Amino acid sequence: MDYLDKLTQLAQVQGKINIRCLFQGDWRVEHNVNTIQDEGIFHIIEQGECWLTLADKTFHLQAGDLFFLPKNCPHRMHSSAKVSTKSTAITTSQGLFELRQIGQKSPDLKMFCGLFLYQKESLLIDALPEYLHFHLPETPVQPLLQLFLKEANETNQGSKSVIDALANVLFIYILRHALQMGWVESGLLAAFEDKRLSHVLIKMLNEPQAEWNIEQLAELALMSRANFCRVFQQKMQMPPKKFLNQIRLQQGAYLLKQTPKSVLEVALEIGYQSEAHFSKAFKTAYGITPSQYRK
Repeated sequence: MDYLDKLTQLAQVQGKINIRCLFQGDWRVEHNVNTIQDEGIFHIIEQGECWLTLADKTFHLQAGDLFFLPKNCPHRMHSSAKVSTKSTAITTSQGLFELRQIGQKSPDLKMFCGLFLYQKESLLIDALPEYLHFHLPETPVQPLLQLFLKEANETNQGSKSVIDALANVLFIYILRHALQMGWVESGLLAAFEDKRLSHVLIKMLNEPQAEWNIEQLAELALMSRANFCRVFQQKMQMPPKKFLNQIRLQQGAYLLKQTPKSVLEVALEIGYQSEAHFSKAFKTAYGITPSQYRK
């Protein structure tokens, strides 16, 4: 399992494409933050064009574009900059999707909206930029988009399972493309691409239970202790000990959700000396005990 697979596993990402928008005429839609669960949202433009405003930035979206907000920042979508009044969409059910319509005539804009659910305090999600915007036909994601549109526009057995699976694959492709394009310049993902740190980070990620110290890590990186600490802090924006603790807790969260292992077994497997020590650290990070998290 490579580092991207491992980080995605720890984040427990679940993709869904569940909303279809058919908008006509002048319109403006506000997207607010969901405070109930941790999620990132994305928009795929199937037909037409629109504008998306995020804080003080405005983006032009056209057919084939994907716009991903990993941290679900509040944003506004509109048919043009001139529209100042919020529109109310008529919401109905259309097969696999919640259908949202504005206007009575043939739609100018056809758009799919989806989300990626993930675990709280995810290192992977925290490492992503505020937004990612790219034109799918210019990326390897285009065949995936065509398969999704085929499933979305036809009625076939098992289409929901296919579409949700495609959303999960889409997440990995988004990350790959962002890395290949150099859009992630700092933080965790950039550090994994740094030849000085990649070997160290992979060892820590795969062996969080080990009693790593600075001397061992610096030796793995073939660097002096002082230089290693400086480079690590510069790239990761945190010291090695904090990163190790976060990896341990995320591995613990994954094991609690995905395996029947007891809290004590999980604690020992990820490097804690006792259930009490693990439970205290877990509650500090997640706000609930391991047993409550598992429910």
